[in-house]
Amino acid sequence: MTSGKGKINLYPAGSLLREAGVLLLVTLVLATLAWALRPPRLPLRADVALYELDLGFAVVDPTAAMADYENNTRIFIDTRAPDPLAPRIPGAFPVSQARFEEDLREAFDFLLPEDPLLLFGDGNLLLLSAVASRLQEKGFTDITLMSGGFEAWCAAGGALSDIPEAGHE
Repeated sequence: MTSGKGKINLYPAGSLLREAGVLLLVTLVLATLAWALRPPRLPLRADVALYELDLGFAVVDPTAAMADYENNTRIFIDTRAPDPLAPRIPGAFPVSQARFEEDLREAFDFLLPEDPLLLFGDGNLLLLSAVASRLQEKGFTDITLMSGGFEAWCAAGGALSDIPEAGHE
């Protein structure tokens, strides 16, 4: 076939559109098959029971932590963000990630590097592990983490301090 200016068209316009449509259809079919046959993906939120995190520290559940609390075998460290109106575990020292150096200075007279510590927070074991690593850098050697955080402690029936009323100290 020749065009009006003497050029030869190897493919008529309808044939090009048909070929592009077939290629698009084959691509869609292959993409759909690849998606359907893909291996299952990891869940968006990891379950500690399914995946063992290598935190470098022993992890205990709230029931074991309550036994340590009742037997007075560990010093409790609260790593949650400071909130004067939030309930606390009685006797726990606040040492948060954001105020680590200041909080550690305030508790320094009461803590010795050889003291057994139990750290708890808001349930995020990675943030808890970060505070534990910083304590380890300061020379503390006996560090345990509580899984589930403060909410799990409350759900297990752990002791709580009174919540101060707003405006009263």
